[in-house]
Amino acid sequence: MASQTKTKILARHAANAALNIPLPGISMRGAHDLGADEPFYPLDEQIIAGAVEALESGQTHYVDVPGIAPLREAIAKHLNAACGTSWQSANILVTAGMQEARFLTIQIIGAQYDQIGVPTVAHPGVQKALGVRRRQVVSLSVETEQGCLPSLDEIAATLKKGCRLFYLESPSRLSGAAYTQNQVARIADMLAQHDAAAIWDQGLARWVDEGCSSLAALAEGSTAAIGEAWHGIGLGSWLVGSIAAPTDWIAPMQSQKQIMAICTSTASQYAALAASEIFGETHQQRLGQMRGQRAAALAMASELGLDLVPGAANNLLALHADASARGRLAEAGIDFAAGEDFGACDIVRLNIGAATVTAIEALG
Repeated sequence: MASQTKTKILARHAANAALNIPLPGISMRGAHDLGADEPFYPLDEQIIAGAVEALESGQTHYVDVPGIAPLREAIAKHLNAACGTSWQSANILVTAGMQEARFLTIQIIGAQYDQIGVPTVAHPGVQKALGVRRRQVVSLSVETEQGCLPSLDEIAATLKKGCRLFYLESPSRLSGAAYTQNQVARIADMLAQHDAAAIWDQGLARWVDEGCSSLAALAEGSTAAIGEAWHGIGLGSWLVGSIAAPTDWIAPMQSQKQIMAICTSTASQYAALAASEIFGETHQQRLGQMRGQRAAALAMASELGLDLVPGAANNLLALHADASARGRLAEAGIDFAAGEDFGACDIVRLNIGAATVTAIEALG
């Protein structure tokens, strides 16, 4: 490629604001890194053994593009049990992490529709995926008092304007706020009335105490559900995500994935398969620990009079924080996720962990 052409490509990339939005780290690097997407936990020996056994048995070659069959079956079984869906392995596409899941759904499903409705507050990876090519994006306004989720009235109004595809997070990747069962049912009804569809990020659903309703359970034929494989089990940096969708959507996404990356790392998939066998018990133990840590952080925040953003997921919390408060976090050696990268200025997102109370004290 000629140097002049390379220069033009690099200049075009530099001028594309969406492609240059910073992404939070995938996994926490230590106790004071509270800005990553996934909490840090050491890998269980069984997960390590799953990867080692795969390598020693010669699983170092390309595998089926959609993922190894046992892992797809395990993901389908997990989603069906957690969400009330009826996915089969043919409905599952294993991805190289959550960002690839965002990219494939937004690009391939989005190409079938004239517009895509996206909340003004969402994970910055959404904007990166949207920024790859020009498309008509309809912004869904949110209120921080409602956890930065678009209201049902906002979704209804956008449907009336002709938008037929939505990208929605429940729980929110910034606040942890989630739609209630009744709200999800109403969203499903509205989409059905307008022959519309949705990409539904439910990756944080297992961190909600009361459970978190999935749109896929009520609109399985018009929903693509995305998330990490076994969020919080320690596999974040191993980049294993999934898309669950109707088979006629899976096929073109599988084709695009093959063009992009052939397949997801074979050893990582066998590690994820091993993780599926211990996820239930391990997750409950970690959820209980995290619940206590979050309760302590919330109590401290209330005592200090901090302005919290409502949220239901136990793995994170979001607060209003000005430049001075952020400076105090930096002085305390606390890393955080900046709300403006998600589309919400003056908000910070903190992971729940051993150092969260320390972060809250610094903010106070």
